Amino acid sequence: MKMTLAEASQILSRWITERPAEAAAQKAALETYGNLFQPRNIPSLTEEQFKAFLLLKNNKHWTGIHRQPNIYADMERLKATLLVLLDESQPIQDRLDKITDKNESLYIKGLGRAVVTPILMCVYPDKYAVYNRISEEGLNWLGRNTARPSDNFGKRYVAINEACHQIADEIRQPLSLVDSMFSLMVHGVDSPLASATPPGSGADGEEDAGVAPVEAVAVGESLVFPLERYLEDFIVSNWDKTALGKTLTLHVEDEESATQYPTDIGPIDILARDRSNQDWVVIELKKGRSSDAVVGQLLRYMGWVKRHKAADGEGVRGIIITGASDDRIKYAMLVSQGISFYTYRVSFDLVEEETA
Repeated sequence: MKMTLAEASQILSRWITERPAEAAAQKAALETYGNLFQPRNIPSLTEEQFKAFLLLKNNKHWTGIHRQPNIYADMERLKATLLVLLDESQPIQDRLDKITDKNESLYIKGLGRAVVTPILMCVYPDKYAVYNRISEEGLNWLGRNTARPSDNFGKRYVAINEACHQIADEIRQPLSLVDSMFSLMVHGVDSPLASATPPGSGADGEEDAGVAPVEAVAVGESLVFPLERYLEDFIVSNWDKTALGKTLTLHVEDEESATQYPTDIGPIDILARDRSNQDWVVIELKKGRSSDAVVGQLLRYMGWVKRHKAADGEGVRGIIITGASDDRIKYAMLVSQGISFYTYRVSFDLVEEETA
């Protein structure tokens, strides 16, 4: 998809005008975490503080980064890595290459671009832009992405950062709002910034603040919750415990799991790979859409992956997940190759505990 910078800037301006409270909260969060991650404060950084930063409801900018608990499994190592990341006496390219090199002692699995560059922005908001799949796709839409995939991470970041600075100068907005603009461009109405109570902002079972009560429906003797709003986050967070996790792995790029994977025809809910043959698997959640819409969208995404991601000999399959069986989807599967259909059920029960 293509977009002019003028069009993108108008999207951002509307968001600032229509959601001034969210824009102010975003700015306040940037200042809060900018102070927390100051190099002088890193030695006293706690696991709870770092985990809180990873939640969208706290950082107000970035979603999905809470799914990497390995990052803070060793806090002393994390602190040492953050001190290198934030050391302004060294070129940013060298710092990033050092902490993202798997052969270096400071490398931490999961601590990729989607986490380290937001930290850089918080501490040095006038100097560093965010580099993640959304900013990359936004720059692609604008024709401003000069980073070469073959370059190492540090060099790619320098190119992305320069492009974001140029855009910030042209639209006269800070880098943090350029980052917001990319989210609004790529995700549209599905952007977490376009929702007052975005899904998936909790972690480890934590609920979003302000979410309306969820009513359960009876199925047999079980109570089943209509959790489509939270289904993606639940599946990804519990991937290895699901039927999918037995044969598939989540696709990962630069330590980012491929959820809401941006394409020029919209974001793929979940992108995975087959463990046995490395085939690509596109997973779409129905999430209130019509059966025809979800089937059509899945087929389009499968075609996009086949053209842009799959190498010779790699196949592309699709999976649809809904909360109930659907004959329309079953009929479509009869003439559509490579599509599987799953339903989900989450049961709830109360167990009375005996007194001591």
